[in-house]
Amino acid sequence: MNDIQIKIKELQEKGWTLAALADELGVTVNAVEKWKAGDREPHNMKVVLMVLDQFLERKRIPKQRRYKKTLNELGQEERQGGTKYGRKSKNS
Repeated sequence: MNDIQIKIKELQEKGWTLAALADELGVTVNAVEKWKAGDREPHNMKVVLMVLDQFLERKRIPKQRRYKKTLNELGQEERQGGTKYGRKSKNS
C-alpha cells in the first residue's frame, strides 16, 4: 500500500467521501478511485500528499459540491435533440 492509498483510507475513516476528495483536489472521482486502488499515482505526488495531510487536520468535512451545467453542455444537448425534460418528441 502506497502513501496515497494510506492517506485516502485515513480520510475515509474520518468521513470523507471520494467525491469530496475529488472536489477539493480538483480532479475527477475516477482519478481518486484509481489512486485508492493503486492503479495510478498522481503526477504531483508530493503536492497531493501535502494537501491530503491538510485535509486530515480539518475538523469539518466538506459536502460534495453541486455543479450546474455549463452553457456549452446545454447547447450540446439541444443539438442532440435533448431538452431539460428529456428527448424532444417528433411532433415538436
